[in-house]
Amino acid sequence: MLRFQQNLQNLKNLKSIAFVSSIYKQNQLPLHLPRFLFSISDSTKTITLPKINDEKLLASIFTVPGNSHRFYRFYGDKAYNYYAVRALKLKLPDATRKEFVKITGVLVTRKFLSEVAKVCELDKMMLSYNKAGVNCNLGEMMEAYCSGMLFNGMEEEMKKFTSDVVDYYLKNYNK
Repeated sequence: MLRFQQNLQNLKNLKSIAFVSSIYKQNQLPLHLPRFLFSISDSTKTITLPKINDEKLLASIFTVPGNSHRFYRFYGDKAYNYYAVRALKLKLPDATRKEFVKITGVLVTRKFLSEVAKVCELDKMMLSYNKAGVNCNLGEMMEAYCSGMLFNGMEEEMKKFTSDVVDYYLKNYNK
């Protein structure tokens, strides 16, 4: 009974929730800043490419001759764009439209995806499937790999991967 009375007394001493909330908002950093600072402080973090366990799927993504992997690229491009924008919005919820469009414009380019592919060592993984070392755009192959993740039911891994990609961008480009 004593504990109940103490809790009741503590409740009476509290200010209204609206008042406490307004004080908190006045003294609070912008919502996106702590997340941004957290992602920058983790300087040892690299992008880890989730492993697709379906060897047939991987082989079809990496060894399709010529331009025949267009379907994988198309689907992967759309999926990557969606998940990358989603991750960006979660990390920077208060970003202005201008900032958001600027960052998104970089995140979805094949040049940036090529860089991500090198960081993830997708190029080395491709060599194990294609000994001839076919010269292809790494950004396009990253898109194809993203489609493979989703075809393999790896949606949660895709979310984590794109979140890591956004962290990588914020750490290396957003200075």
